[in-house]
Amino acid sequence: MTLIKSLLLGSAAGLVAVSAAQAADLPTRKGPVAAEYVRVCSITVAGAPVVGFVLPGSDTCIKFSGYITGQVEGGNLKTGYALNYNAGTPTATLNGTTAIAAGVQNGNSLTAAGTPAGSAGVGAAVAANAAYFKQAAYTGTQTATTAQNRDSVGFSTRLNFGFDAVSNTAYGPLVGHAEMQFDRGAGFDTIGAAGGNGYVNRAYVTWAGLTAGRANSFFSFTGGGLAWANFFSPDRNGSNQPDLLAYTASFGGGFSATIALESARGGGPATGPGGSSIGFLNGETWAGYRAPDIVGSLDVHQGWGTAHLSGVAHNVRANSGVTAAVASTLDRWGFAIDAGVQFNIPSLPGSSIGVTGAWSKSATWYSGLPDGMWGENGAVNGNGQAMALADAFYNGTPGTGWATPTAWSITGYGQFQVSAPLTLGLEASYGQNSWSGTTAGTLLYNSKSFIVGGVANYTPVKNLVFEFELLYQSTTNSQPAGFVSSAAVPTWQGSANGFAARFEVTRNF
Repeated sequence: MTLIKSLLLGSAAGLVAVSAAQAADLPTRKGPVAAEYVRVCSITVAGAPVVGFVLPGSDTCIKFSGYITGQVEGGNLKTGYALNYNAGTPTATLNGTTAIAAGVQNGNSLTAAGTPAGSAGVGAAVAANAAYFKQAAYTGTQTATTAQNRDSVGFSTRLNFGFDAVSNTAYGPLVGHAEMQFDRGAGFDTIGAAGGNGYVNRAYVTWAGLTAGRANSFFSFTGGGLAWANFFSPDRNGSNQPDLLAYTASFGGGFSATIALESARGGGPATGPGGSSIGFLNGETWAGYRAPDIVGSLDVHQGWGTAHLSGVAHNVRANSGVTAAVASTLDRWGFAIDAGVQFNIPSLPGSSIGVTGAWSKSATWYSGLPDGMWGENGAVNGNGQAMALADAFYNGTPGTGWATPTAWSITGYGQFQVSAPLTLGLEASYGQNSWSGTTAGTLLYNSKSFIVGGVANYTPVKNLVFEFELLYQSTTNSQPAGFVSSAAVPTWQGSANGFAARFEVTRNF
C-alpha cells in the first residue's frame, strides 16, 4: 500500500513538473490595452461655458453647433418707382459765366466751339477743357414698375454649421470659432439664390483680448432686431459681418473697452471686402481702399442688463464718374455713433426692454436706415420710391460738387417670455436722412421713415422653434428740385410703404 501511494504521488509530481515545463515554453499573452475614451469638457469663455469633447491626444475642447431652418415669406405689392439720374451736358464757361457760341465775352475772344481764341493748347472740343467748362445741373424722371409680375410669396432654406475649438492658456482661453452657411430660396424676399450658395458667416480667433477674423462688429449694439427682418439699427452682427482686428480691455465689474479696425466695401459698380457700405447714387465709383473703418466702444454687462456706446471713423473715396472736363474726386472722413441700453425684467425671467439709436455723417450704413426690413432702403417689397441713401453724391460742379448726408435713427423694443414655451416681442423704429451741399436743381431728396412690428416664438420641445414675424414700414420722400415730370409719371411719387411676414421652423443643435 505504501509502495502504491509512493508511485501515485511520484507520478503526480512528474506530471506537474512536465506541465510546468511545457507552460514555460508557450508564448505569453498580454491583456488588452486600456481604451482612451473621448472625454467631455467645459471651458468658460466670456462668462458662458463651452461644453464639448476632447479628442484623444488633444488638449482642445471641440464643440459642434448650428441650425436648420425652413421658411415661407410674403408681403403686399404696389407700384414701384425709380428716379433716373440724368446728367446735363457740359457747357462752355468763362470766368464762371456761360459762354456764347462765338464772339467776345468779358474782353476775351471765343471760337465757334466756345473756347478762348489763341489760348495755348485750346481750341479742342468743349468737353476737353476743364478750366472753362462746367457740368449742367442734373435732371431726373421717375420710372414706374408695376407689381403684377413681381413675386408676393417665397420660400427659403438655410443650413448653418459651426464649431468652436477652445483650450486653456496662461492668458485665458484660446478660441477659434467658425460658421458656414448654405442658403437657397426662390420667390419673394428669399435669403439665398435659387441654385443655393455657401459662404463663411463668421470665422475668428480670440485670445487675451485679441479678436481677429470675420466677426460681429464692435460698433453695433443690438444688431438688426428680434428676428430675421430688421428694425433701424446697424446690423453687422446677424449679417454683413466685417473682417476685423480688435483688442478688448476688461476692467472688472462687467466694464470693457474695445478698439477695432474693421473692413468696408465699395458701393456702385465697384465692390470691396465685406463690411460697411460706401454707397453712391449715380455714376460715382469707389476710388479705392485706403483706410479701414476705425471703431471704438465702451460696454457694460451686469445683472440689471447691458449698455453700449461706440463711434466710428469711415473713409469715403469716390470719383465723380462724369466727363473728364468736370471730373472730381472725393476723399473725406465720415463719422457715426451708436448707443443703447437694455434692462432685464426681474419679474419676468428671460424678458427685457431696450432702446438704441445711431447718428451718422457721410457714413450712412451706420445709421441703420439702409438695413431696415430686408435692406430695401425704405421701398418695402419694391413698393414706391426708395430713400436717397448714400455716403456722397456728385452735384456736377467741379471741385465743390459733393453733397453729403446726415442720417439718424432711434428704436425701442421689448421681448417678453409669457410662458416657458412662448416668447413675444415688440419693436418700433423711426429715422431720417437729410442732404447738405446740394445745388438748386438737385435730384437729392430728404426722407423719413418708421417701422413697427412684432415677433412670436413658440418652443414646444427643446431645440425646436416655430417663429412668426410681421413688420410694417412707411417712408416719405420730399420732392427733389431737379424732378421733371413725364407723361408716364406726371407728378412726384415720394411715398413707399408695405408689410411683410415670415413663418419659419428651426431645429437647433
